[in-house]
Amino acid sequence: MFTHILCPTDLKERALIALKKAVQIAHQFNARITMLNVHDEFLNKEEREMLRVSFDSLKAEYDKVAVESREQMRAAIRQLNAEDIQVVYKLSEGKPAKKIVKVAEKLGADLIVMATDGRDSIKDFVTGTITEHVINHASCPVLVIPCKLKS
Repeated sequence: MFTHILCPTDLKERALIALKKAVQIAHQFNARITMLNVHDEFLNKEEREMLRVSFDSLKAEYDKVAVESREQMRAAIRQLNAEDIQVVYKLSEGKPAKKIVKVAEKLGADLIVMATDGRDSIKDFVTGTITEHVINHASCPVLVIPCKLKS
């Protein structure tokens, strides 16, 4: 039924809960997983040009963040003992809500598994959450794992 699962992650504890569910589903359907980590702090070419920021000055910082993020994603897979699943680690720049939908379409994902902690800020009530955007715009099913972490 499912062959390609997209699991967006912000590398926080709640995302690990969603990844655990994605791994269970991948095992059940012999599916592969793409873990997607989106960085909205990365500037694209147009933004750098507008701000007159040199790419060379940012490249080292971007590389460092990319290496750390990829290693954290790999560690999460190891922690779940899921090395037997085919996993692709993808890092991207942009607005997470839009990028998740775009990547799911581009990759042909047939399921998105993500966590949400609900609306926890005024901004979420006004503009909505990343999860709401994905649910309303994705062309494939979205499995949302509610996650309220104890403070």
